[in-house]
Amino acid sequence: MLDSLIIGAGPAGLAVANSFAKAGIDYLVVEKGSIGDHISQYPTFMQFFSTRDLVEIDGFPLNIIDEKPSRRQYLNYLTRFVQDRGINVRTLARVVGVEKAPEGHFEVMLEKRDGSRDTIETHTVVVACGAFENPRSLGAAGEELSKVTHFFKEPHPYVDNSVLVVGGRNSAIETALLLWRAGAKVSLSYRKPALNGYGIKYWLLPDIENRLKNNEITGYLGTEVKRIDWETVTLVDQQGKEQTIANDYVVCQTGYNPPVQFLRGIGIDVEENTNLPKHDAETLETNIPGIFIAGTIIAGNVSGKVFIENSRHHGEMILRGLRERLKSVAAV
Repeated sequence: MLDSLIIGAGPAGLAVANSFAKAGIDYLVVEKGSIGDHISQYPTFMQFFSTRDLVEIDGFPLNIIDEKPSRRQYLNYLTRFVQDRGINVRTLARVVGVEKAPEGHFEVMLEKRDGSRDTIETHTVVVACGAFENPRSLGAAGEELSKVTHFFKEPHPYVDNSVLVVGGRNSAIETALLLWRAGAKVSLSYRKPALNGYGIKYWLLPDIENRLKNNEITGYLGTEVKRIDWETVTLVDQQGKEQTIANDYVVCQTGYNPPVQFLRGIGIDVEENTNLPKHDAETLETNIPGIFIAGTIIAGNVSGKVFIENSRHHGEMILRGLRERLKSVAAV
């Protein structure tokens, strides 16, 4: 019987595990993929916006020459952190269910790659699985075609092809610029009529504005994707006027949603419009006593509010409520 089981081996989950280890909490981290799995899906040559000191966990040094880490450097950092601190992680194990046992503890069902299942018993659960696995759908016909992706890794496969990037924040802008500089024929669709600068890094905004002004990247601002076909994409503007453009690939950078179905499946109340899980702001305990949340999912749909810089402190917040929960268990 564990004191706590942590779902997710990203920065938030590992920071929680580190806090638990220092406090003498008997825990296990389970991860469906590898350590830092969602970060491994970032663009191959991505560099973080945050400086190295702001993404370090509990003072463990990120020893790099550059001021800001790359994707590869931070993945190496997380691996070294796990090894150096002796964090107890079990990878390649997907959580498929969490149930409350009659005795009051939780039974967590894990599915391995071969389809077999294990059950782990624990007094508490921390959900720190992030939102990167749940991209926001366009709701457009043809979105299921293989030419459409919500995960951009590198520009080379798109060179000399017509690529529509959908979105208007950092990820979309960076993707459009990378594709254009690599030699792709890039267009950009954004549902708002202008790029207002909110959610765009200050050095990217003039870059993309100049590319649009010079027609080096074709802008379709104030439009949404209505239909995707193999050789075309149909856009619709705010007045309902449709326009069909030639297209080989669609790269969607429209953000990600919390794993609402999973959260509701284990009993956590999630607000309908915001996808905000119900939780105590001080301890991050949800409406289910003994189940806590950590990382980006505590903000619901509000991307950019919770990230590595502030989620690395969630372990200390959870400890406050977890200690009280374990005391009540011990008293029974």
